[in-house]
Amino acid sequence: MADANDGERVDENELRGAAGGEDVMDEVIIEQGAVLLRGYVIERVTVEHPAIRVSHEDLGGRPQEADDPQIKEVVDQLLKIADDLNKNAELQHLISTVQSNCAQDVFMTVARSIFEDGINWGRIVALFHLAYRLIYQALTQNHFDIIKRIISWVLQFIKENISAWIRQQGGWVSCCLCVCVWPPMWSHTGRARHGPPHTERRTHLGQEVHKHKPRHMPSRNIQTQNTLT
Repeated sequence: MADANDGERVDENELRGAAGGEDVMDEVIIEQGAVLLRGYVIERVTVEHPAIRVSHEDLGGRPQEADDPQIKEVVDQLLKIADDLNKNAELQHLISTVQSNCAQDVFMTVARSIFEDGINWGRIVALFHLAYRLIYQALTQNHFDIIKRIISWVLQFIKENISAWIRQQGGWVSCCLCVCVWPPMWSHTGRARHGPPHTERRTHLGQEVHKHKPRHMPSRNIQTQNTLT
C-alpha cells in the first residue's frame, strides 16, 4: 500500500488508468504474449528437436521470465491446443508455404488468413505455431537476426488484431478455463470453414459451468509483466 508521501504519484496513476485503462491492459497483454510465445517456442523445440538448445535470452527475453507458475500453466494449455492443430493437414500446408526469410507483408497476409472468420484460442495458437515453425527454420539455418524480427511481427499482429479480444475474455489465463472443440477449421486457402469453435467453460476440477462465450474475468493486480491478467 502506498504511504501518504506517494499520494500525488498514486493520483496521477489513477488518472492515467481512468483515461486509458484499456490501452494499458492491452500493452500488458502484449508483453505477456511475448513471454508466452517464447515459452511456447522453447517447449516445442525441446520436445520436437531435443538436439537444439534455445533459451529465452536467444529469443530476446530474460532468463527467469517463464518461472511464474501461471505462465507455465498457460504455455501448457497452448501446447495442448497445438497438439490438435498438428493433426490438421490443411493448416500445416498453409504454414509450410511461409519461409523464415519471408517479407513482413507475406507473414501478415498468412496471419490474417488464419483469423479471417473470427478469433478463438485455437487460431491464436495457430499464430504461435506459425511463428515457431519460422523460428525453428531460422535456428537451423543460423539466421539468428531473423528470430527477433518474427517475434516482433507476431506482437504487432496481436496488438493490432487480437489484444482487445484477449482482454475481453479476461486475459491470457482464460484460455486455461475453456475446452475448445471444433472440426477442421481451415480450407486449403487458409479460410476458416466453420467459424468460432464451441467452447465449454469449466472449473479447475473439470465441472462444466456453461457452454457459451466465457464471461469477462476480473483483472488481477499486475505485479510484474509476467503476472497474467
